[in-house]
This record gives sequence, structure tokens and C-alpha cells, in this order.
Amino acid sequence: MDPVIGVLIIAGVALLLALICLVALLRSRRAREPLAPTAPPAAARTPARPATPVPPTPPAPEAVPAATEETPAPRHRFEVSSGSEIKQCLFVILDWPGLDTNRRLARLLKEYNADYDAKFGVYKIRDPLAGYKLTIANSSPPGTLPPIHEGDDQPIVHGVSILIHFINKRSVARNPDTLIQITQSIAAIGGHILDAERNAVSNEEFELLRQQAQRAGSMN
Repeated sequence: MDPVIGVLIIAGVALLLALICLVALLRSRRAREPLAPTAPPAAARTPARPATPVPPTPPAPEAVPAATEETPAPRHRFEVSSGSEIKQCLFVILDWPGLDTNRRLARLLKEYNADYDAKFGVYKIRDPLAGYKLTIANSSPPGTLPPIHEGDDQPIVHGVSILIHFINKRSVARNPDTLIQITQSIAAIGGHILDAERNAVSNEEFELLRQQAQRAGSMN
């Protein structure tokens, strides 16, 4: 056999073995590499909407009683009631009580034809035109007045109360002038006028009393 051909055959076999070894090496290396995990395709996620807070239910408003259309007419501030009896009451407190005010008060009571009731210690004034009777008593308990018309040797009067006892309330409501005139005349001696609750009374309030009397007279 030709030696050249023998050399070529040996070289071809060596080349084939080298190729086989290379292929085996590549396969073994690929087998040793860890397989990378295939991540599943991310599913399209819709971001969750935050929960909308539910507003608290406001408490039901408390029921307010409906205002009544009719309200009782206020009672006059000069008027006081004692059981079934109604009476008008005013006070005149003297600012400088003394012998002079005693004299002036006695003279004023004489001008109004006042009668002294020694049993009760009060002066009474009857006015037939007004239709009621006034009682002038002491503003201090027990309410008795000395007979100041008898002279200067009587105790000093510090104030008086003017009372009107009546059964028919309309008598005073229609004719308050006598009450107002006597009260203001006593106050002119030097004093101030108070109502039944000892609050000051102004001339404007007396004028209002007159206006009420005029309205009451026009309605009847």
C-alpha cells in the first residue's frame, strides 16, 4: 500500500475523532448550564381604586315645637292679684321725709276729699266719675298711716302705697286718670314712683296706660 495513502487515511480518522470530541464537549458543557426560569407573561393588572369613605349619617334634627300664634296678653305691670281679687298697686317713696312733707301730704289728701279710716289706719278717696275707690296706706309694713291731718305731732311718713280694690276690672282700665293724677301729685311733693315689684315707673308708662284706656273705650 502506498505510504501516502496510508498517511491520508490516518489523518482523516484523526480529524473525525477530533470533531466527535468537540461535539461531545459542547454537549456536556450545555448540559451543565442551569436553565433560566421562564417567567410567565405578567398579566395586565388594573390598579385597585381606593375605597371611597362613606360619610357618616348626620343625626336627625330635634323636633322644635311650633310657635303658637296666640300668646296671652301681658298683664299690666301695675296690676297684682290676690286670689280672686284684683287690685292696682303703686308706691310713692318720699326722698326727704319730714314735717314739711307730712303737711303737704295732709293738704293734698284734703284736696281730694280723702276720709281717714281710723280702724285700718288708711285714707280712702272715692271718685264717682272714675267708678272706683283708692286706698292710701303706708308703704312700710304694717301699712297703717297716722292721722297726719290732725296736726304736726304725728309720726313722719316715709312713703305711701296707692291701692285700688275693684270687682270690675274695666273701671280702672277705662278711667286711669284718677289713679295717675293722685300718684303723680304725691310724687310731686318730693318722691319717686314704683310699681308693685318696686321698679321705677316713668311718665311714658303712665301715658301708655292712658292710651290703652282710650283703645279699650273705643272698642266698647
